[in-house]
Formats: sequence, structure tokens, C-alpha cells
Amino acid sequence: MDNCFIDITVEFLAIAFHNILYYGSVYPRNVFDTRRKYSVIVYRCKHPEVNQYIDLCLKSVEECLKSGTLRRLEFAVTDDEYIPIAKFVFDFDKNSTYDENSDAYLVQAEQNLRAFCLNINTLSSKFQNNIENKSFTIFLHTNESTAVSMGINPDLQEFPYVEVEDKTEDCERILPLRRFELRGYSIDTYVKIK
Repeated sequence: MDNCFIDITVEFLAIAFHNILYYGSVYPRNVFDTRRKYSVIVYRCKHPEVNQYIDLCLKSVEECLKSGTLRRLEFAVTDDEYIPIAKFVFDFDKNSTYDENSDAYLVQAEQNLRAFCLNINTLSSKFQNNIENKSFTIFLHTNESTAVSMGINPDLQEFPYVEVEDKTEDCERILPLRRFELRGYSIDTYVKIK
């Protein structure tokens, strides 16, 4: 897989995860720093354990992207019983036709990433609620061989992998966020709200 795509995607997911935590009110707002990325204000959690967990997840995402086996990533905001309230879904797909000269300077890519961050802000009222003790979980949809190879990778051994049964879930609403092209790949983003 294209290294540029992997680097940009991992950086984008880190920003997306922290902003979901902020706008979903998973943690108090005073534990977030503000930064500028994609010409907008974004948030980053200051809590070291949260950052360590997210960084370990992103290492796993990077490994899946390198092997070309990541089909979907779900970032679930959960209630106090770890039942998802909202799932932010990122679907990855390789485009069969890709023009290398298209968006060579990544201007369109940056505009799409900025639009995603702004959409989370505008949709935040739809997935916020008054539930106390929220948490989050990250699900990677990949194949079995990739999961096994990541499980024996010494760089990823401190991160727990748990296989989840494939099941159909009901959701109350699906809110599209953004679909964009990035270096020969498509990323569809949407929110499933219970």
C-alpha cells in the first residue's frame, strides 16, 4: 500500500479519534489541548493512558494498512456497560482507477479532512447525550491471518486483540460524514447512532 496514504490516514485517524472523544463528551473538556490542523481547531486529549491506548491502536491500524487488509475501522463511544451509543465508521476501499497526477499536492485531500473535522463538530449534538461514565472501543475489521500476525508481532504484544463475532446490529440512524479519495483509495465515513 502507498506509504503516503498510510501516513496521512494514520495522522487523520488520530485527529478524528481525539475529536470524537472531545465532541462526544467522553472525557471532560479540560483534559484536551487545542491545536490547528487542516486550517481548523482540533483537540487532543492530554491523558497519558488514553494517548497510549490510541497510539497502540494506530500502530495496529498502520500494520493492517501496510498489508492492505483493513476493510473497516469502527470507533465506538460506549455507555457505562460498554454498549455502543454511537459508532464512527471508516470504510476503506482501493480504487481500480487512480490518476497519479490527480491531487498531487494533496490540496483536495486536506479540504476533505478539514470538512470531516467540521462535520463532527456540527453533528456532535446528534450523538451527545447525558450518559455518565462513557468510554470508547476501537474495532478493526481485517482478516484472520493479519490478526494472527499482529498477535505475534513483538511491537504490538502489549495491545490486546479480541476476535468479535460477526453480527448484524440495528441502529436508529446513519449519518453520513464524508466520502473522499486519497492516493488511490476511498474512505467512506459515517456515524451509526443507537
